[in-house]
Amino acid sequence: MNVLGLETSTAVCSVGLFREGKPDIEHALQESHIHSEKLLTLVQRVARDGEIDLDQIDAIAVSIGPGSFTGLRIGLSTAKGLAYALDKPVVAVSTFEAIAEAARADYPSARTITVLIDAKKDDCYIGQYAVVGERVKETVPVHIKLFDDARALVKTEDSSLVLTDRVPEVRRLLGETTQVIDVHASCRGAVVAAIGCRKATVNEFADVAALEPMYLKDFVIRTAASVS
Repeated sequence: MNVLGLETSTAVCSVGLFREGKPDIEHALQESHIHSEKLLTLVQRVARDGEIDLDQIDAIAVSIGPGSFTGLRIGLSTAKGLAYALDKPVVAVSTFEAIAEAARADYPSARTITVLIDAKKDDCYIGQYAVVGERVKETVPVHIKLFDDARALVKTEDSSLVLTDRVPEVRRLLGETTQVIDVHASCRGAVVAAIGCRKATVNEFADVAALEPMYLKDFVIRTAASVS
């Protein structure tokens, strides 16, 4: 099965291709506000390197959040556009599950993985996973929490790993016992594609027309009057 994976929930714009029995292919850029410009270019580059036509893809997996409002909208709208154009199904993948899965592979000593992403206005998105064999299992569902209250969820032990986009603040909050890693290296389109393949093999497809990002938080439009 060939599955394309799109990851746009943070400053990372990543596209991966999962092909059973073959090495993953992935291209990524990390820069704010480039997703709309670069995402389809990365899709084309991945298809070229994988020596595959886009109509040979069996499914499109997309990271659905939580994360950047703009990034999630771009990723999902691109996935939907490809799905309609190629007549292919879409698989929705939890952003935090994909991040935790990438971290599990990169940090084999970790037994508890916490993902903590800035949600603005002193809030954070947070979720927690246990490593069970070669998979991660959600133990604390992704939700919004005050940043200063996040400490209560994190186990301060050597086998605990925290991935965040606020590394200095989280290190000050938790101390030196817990390993705190920048999350961006774990935002990987190839991992989204691999999880998408697992879901596709059991026909866990999304309703393309109804699928929406997992925002968890209302989007607030700032006007000139509100910031003056």
